[in-house]
Amino acid sequence: MKFAQLKPKFCIFFLGLFFSPFFSFAQGFENWKDLHNYYEKNNFDPFTIKEEELSYLPILTNLPPNFDELQDVGVKKKLFYLITLPIIHESNELILKDREMIINIEKKFLRSDLNENETNEVVRLSKKYKLDYNTIDLKLFRDLKQRINIIPVSLALAQAIVESGWGQSRFALEGNALYGQWTTNEKKGLIPEDRDEDKTHAVRKFENLKQSVQAYMLNINTHRAYYSFRVVRRIAERVRYTDPISAKVKFLAAYAEIGQEYVDKLELIIESNKLREFDRFAN
Repeated sequence: MKFAQLKPKFCIFFLGLFFSPFFSFAQGFENWKDLHNYYEKNNFDPFTIKEEELSYLPILTNLPPNFDELQDVGVKKKLFYLITLPIIHESNELILKDREMIINIEKKFLRSDLNENETNEVVRLSKKYKLDYNTIDLKLFRDLKQRINIIPVSLALAQAIVESGWGQSRFALEGNALYGQWTTNEKKGLIPEDRDEDKTHAVRKFENLKQSVQAYMLNINTHRAYYSFRVVRRIAERVRYTDPISAKVKFLAAYAEIGQEYVDKLELIIESNKLREFDRFAN
């Protein structure tokens, strides 16, 4: 697990953690009860924790192996939030760094020619976000800014809940797959037990949970199926929607074969679990 650099007032507190048994879990927690006790002991609550305190939550490599044995709904939800929130937040922060980079380079582009390093950054980000970079112009910068943007925390949480069954699916536990992304390379994934005989897909597996979240965000930010989502996200930055999350979630139907039923499910998850409260972590 990873911790951010601590502020002075937290040092004494976390020195105690360092010498406690909980710090010995370098890759994660061996069971959900230890994880639950850890959060309880340190008073971590997903609905009261502040954004600046997220960096003090451990970033787990994987879910506890016995997470699917957890039956208490309240505890399961609390643990899932505290596991995923710091990863989603950190992944969005990385996107914002890319976004700040391209915005600053565009400002330079409007004034004068780009130097070699700036040009290389434009090329790097264009490759990463799957855009043609043969001509560096204002259209490319516009397209980059439309793709390089955060995924609302409520949406990222809702999709992780639906796709991983609150972290209790086989794919989440065995492959760190929180978002059920498909791959045609069976060696890179887990084959669904109920896969049709004429299908060849697998659910992509990851080395850790962070990779799963980052791959999901890159998918939403680059795949043509989510073009409308990205357009609405850009417009929502300038126009005050009465319900911007609902406006965006409607364009995620392509994420699952069930289409509109999937959108309805996401909206229900967001409403019934009050996930909009986590959009206070707006980076």
